[in-house]
Amino acid sequence: MFTKQCAAVAFTTLATIATQASAQTAIPVRPLEVVATSSETVGFINGVRELSTGRVVVNDAGKRRVLVFDKSLTAAEVIADTTPGRKTQYGGRGSVIVEYAGDTTLFVDLAGRGFLVLDGTGAVARVMSAPRPNDVASMPNASFGAPRFDKAGRLFYRSSLFPAFKAPVVGKTYTPPSMPDSAPLLRADFDTRVADTVAWLRVPVIKVNTIFLPNGGVTLTPVFSPISTIDDWTALPDGAVAILRGSDYHIDWIWADGTRSSTPKMPFDWKRLTDEDKVAVIDSTKKMLERQALSPAGASAAPGAGTPGNHGGAPAIPAGHSMTIMPVGSDDGAPPPQSANKAAPVSNIAQLVSPDDLPDYYPPVLQSGVMKADYDGNVWILPSTTTQIGSGLLYDVVNRKGELTMRVRLPEGRALEGFGPNGTVYLTSHGRGGARLERARLK
Repeated sequence: MFTKQCAAVAFTTLATIATQASAQTAIPVRPLEVVATSSETVGFINGVRELSTGRVVVNDAGKRRVLVFDKSLTAAEVIADTTPGRKTQYGGRGSVIVEYAGDTTLFVDLAGRGFLVLDGTGAVARVMSAPRPNDVASMPNASFGAPRFDKAGRLFYRSSLFPAFKAPVVGKTYTPPSMPDSAPLLRADFDTRVADTVAWLRVPVIKVNTIFLPNGGVTLTPVFSPISTIDDWTALPDGAVAILRGSDYHIDWIWADGTRSSTPKMPFDWKRLTDEDKVAVIDSTKKMLERQALSPAGASAAPGAGTPGNHGGAPAIPAGHSMTIMPVGSDDGAPPPQSANKAAPVSNIAQLVSPDDLPDYYPPVLQSGVMKADYDGNVWILPSTTTQIGSGLLYDVVNRKGELTMRVRLPEGRALEGFGPNGTVYLTSHGRGGARLERARLK
């Protein structure tokens, strides 16, 4: 997977192809001022929630723990981690927290396929079951967007679809699986125990390279694209949902009362990708993946965990891997061949699509799950032009009318984690001493 260095370099390399439009300069750019910094270092944060008391609940997925910081961020209490004997165990995988009623917060319990309800002190008050337990495993995926409840107590979250990987049958034509180009946005009702699909989101298309083996088996290898035209989404504090369409940079809205609307396209500098540009993107990505494969640190690092590069929208490309499926006997009882005839070992470096498979225009967004909504109902979008003009990530801030009202520049080396009331913005700073949580406000 991408290391944090690879993610940051990849994003910069790709973004240099896109230029800043002159129309964008007319939109005011406002900086953020950091007003408090945590004394405790953190790992990869996947969820920040400010309580009515000013205390801050933080899901530190990188270190497998849940913390509660005091209002000044100078003291932190661990309420869940992997320490033996701890009353509330975090589990072996990174999870996520979800804002619930009042000061209660849900912690997604992957092992139990449900939710732990944490009260305002961080103690487990009770356990909740999920309407669709099998969906719980996908909720902590940061690239899927943050799950959120509406005012009616229904939970919005993104899931995914996977094809069936069937074994080839002796004597029959084998049809390779086709990977989906969209994913469902679901709304789960805890009273009826039913989840319905409210929208479809465009996701990166992964091709499958098929090698037919002499014994009738197949080896399937995924082929990834460094850039794709995708959608993103986020839920607002009142339960409304904003869906960003990457094909033309506009927002589809699902309002709290169930009505729907679309707002006009927002300004974006549409840069055409020439044949030379496409070749440059593929070549630079291949070189980065090769350097990462040779790096001991890169081989074991999480994909951009807690790094400005990853939060900056760099496309995360998994490590190369393949699946070999042995054949099964035919309907007439003929047994499958006994010889394994396995394919040659596949490189751990991801395979990339050809330059011709890249989109003709540079997409507005590069990675899903980065879009967020503040307490005033404004949507913060990280466009692919974020590295233009100055250092620090530059967010497009869009109101409920779909109007791009301002841009906000994060201090250099920071990533956006979430929001609090009264214009509070939570960031993580990334330095040699580790990452720290920060509270900031607009200047």
